[in-house]
Amino acid sequence: MGFKLGDIIIDRLQFGYGARANGTPLYALTQLSEMSIEVTADSSDIKDKDGNLVYRKYNGKTAEVNGTNTFVNLAVIETLSATDAEIATASHTIKMPYITTVKAGETLDIIGYVEGTVAVNALYNGAMGQEYRLGTGTASETEFIIKHTDEVSAPPESVKPASDILTPPTDKNEVEYVVKYTKEVKSGTKIVNSADKFPKAHELYFKALAIDPCDKENFKACIVRIPSFIPSPEFTLALQGGDSQTMDFKGAILADTCSADKVLFEVYFIDEDEVA
Repeated sequence: MGFKLGDIIIDRLQFGYGARANGTPLYALTQLSEMSIEVTADSSDIKDKDGNLVYRKYNGKTAEVNGTNTFVNLAVIETLSATDAEIATASHTIKMPYITTVKAGETLDIIGYVEGTVAVNALYNGAMGQEYRLGTGTASETEFIIKHTDEVSAPPESVKPASDILTPPTDKNEVEYVVKYTKEVKSGTKIVNSADKFPKAHELYFKALAIDPCDKENFKACIVRIPSFIPSPEFTLALQGGDSQTMDFKGAILADTCSADKVLFEVYFIDEDEVA
């Protein structure tokens, strides 16, 4: 029996995939919880002398994509920011700001810090207190100290890594300190979102698993291809814990004016059993 058009049930959305026109991958959305394509069109009505609708002419289609990713995705932030992310490596370190806290009487390893960038302030109940200066010798009520130790290798397997140990002030009136400094990072990334940079159009794919209402045991692949998708630069970066880590993803589908069909998007249903 040949394939027939009919009802399908979408079981779940598996992922989204963005790529440049030359096929270079941009991002993969593996935690998509929802995605929709909304198509609208302009229209003009023709009515008779009594105001009855006789004919409606449609033109000028518009299609919008709206999706939600369960987690924040750094590759998507890079794409929406329209700048190439800078990747830190051992041979290409990146200077990054760093903020942490240390309790009175304890020490803190700030290995990789940049000299002249360390600021130490008292911290109590959310209030920033006195600022302390860097000293030499031993820590005092008004000074903190930093002691560097080189890496030590002792055969056969004992290795003690290098360290920069910060000892906070010994101010008896304080119980905690906030420490801010710049550090040389060997593994990480820096993404810049500039006011004059906007995302470019690219290909976008979505894959979902579907079932035939008359065959609920076997999944089929349903794939949507969007030849030209331009994401909106508008997004919310939610830095919060708990069960809400979502990142909205939206944009417009551009008509492929270079093709005879002026394709907006294509829907593929692959009538083969799919492993969920």
